[in-house]
Amino acid sequence: MILRIAFKNLLHKPLYAVLCWLLLACSTAVLLLLITLSRQAKEQLEKQIDGVDMVLGAKGSPLQLILSSVYNIDAPTGNIYLEEAQRFMQHPLVESAIPVSLGDSYMGYRIIGTTEAYLQKYKLQPASGKTFSKAMEVVIGATVAQRSQLKIGSKFAGTHGLGEKGHVHEEHSYVVTGILPATGLSVDQLILTPLQSVWEIHEKPHEEHEEHEEHEAAKQQITAVLIKFKSPLAQLQMPRMVNENTNMQAAVPAIEINRLQSLMGSGTAVLRILGWLLAALATCSIFVMLVQGTHERRYELALLRSMGYGRGKLLGLVLAEAAILGITGILGGFLLSRLCGWFLQQEVFSHYHLNFSGAWKITPADMITGMAILAACLLAALFPAIRAFRLNISKTLANA
Repeated sequence: MILRIAFKNLLHKPLYAVLCWLLLACSTAVLLLLITLSRQAKEQLEKQIDGVDMVLGAKGSPLQLILSSVYNIDAPTGNIYLEEAQRFMQHPLVESAIPVSLGDSYMGYRIIGTTEAYLQKYKLQPASGKTFSKAMEVVIGATVAQRSQLKIGSKFAGTHGLGEKGHVHEEHSYVVTGILPATGLSVDQLILTPLQSVWEIHEKPHEEHEEHEEHEAAKQQITAVLIKFKSPLAQLQMPRMVNENTNMQAAVPAIEINRLQSLMGSGTAVLRILGWLLAALATCSIFVMLVQGTHERRYELALLRSMGYGRGKLLGLVLAEAAILGITGILGGFLLSRLCGWFLQQEVFSHYHLNFSGAWKITPADMITGMAILAACLLAALFPAIRAFRLNISKTLANA
């Protein structure tokens, strides 16, 4: 009965009620979307670097080296000679070393020269077909297979560079031997092939013996090496050894990603403040609406008291109005935040190889945020509720 009356009271001023609801829904959506994006971005970033203690590559920006070699979302810093890198790849303190070579793409998807160890890092086996075993064979990610319509046995030519436009290596055709299962990681959008494929495609014709040796040396280049150490001690010694004694660069993913997250955190903090300001504005609107409502309906409230409604029911009636607005606003904000997350995933984050497939999951942080907003709504209704509780029946009806 109280809920039905509270709902009808809200419909008495529908525009005001809708405005309060919209403010609550928007503020909730902003806050929940930030929570979801921060949580899933952190999970994705940490999952990608799992098993990679150091990245060995050409000198330049260490963050760029990590983004290009581990996350596949930036241009590489350059190439290094495989022979020079092998000195560290075969170091006694190194547990595993995965060479990667970038440079070509197909329909915007990167073609990466590597070894089977790259698949073992993600504990992957082709869902259909088999792993590459020789040059010009490729294994493609699930997203590549879905969007490019490539199948087992399909042939295609790569494009020079990491964009969709560039010189097409028409004289060299790749053949698809396997399709990987979906993982939600950047590997879904990659085309993997042996290192020999990359060297073979970029080998230029030569006539003289000296040119032959030069090209043979030049083609034995790679972009980076993903290294995992046997002990934490190596993580302290090896990067400094590489950076001080070679013309290569050693970048530690954990350090660079923490730096990236701290940079992103400042922007997130600003948006979070905006979300709470919107929530505060919504609760102020609820406060004003309920104060005006209780004043305008004071005769109705007095009649309800005279008909046997206790003071507690009048208190509950006003609080129920705030609760209805708060709960529906939070639910609307939750749906809006998830729809925004889905849109961002489709239009933006797929380019950054970030997958928010678990965005509909409700976390403790979501619950705490929702409860905090609901508590603020009830707090805003407390003064008008107490006003209704203290209503003087005889004096109110006498002035009617």
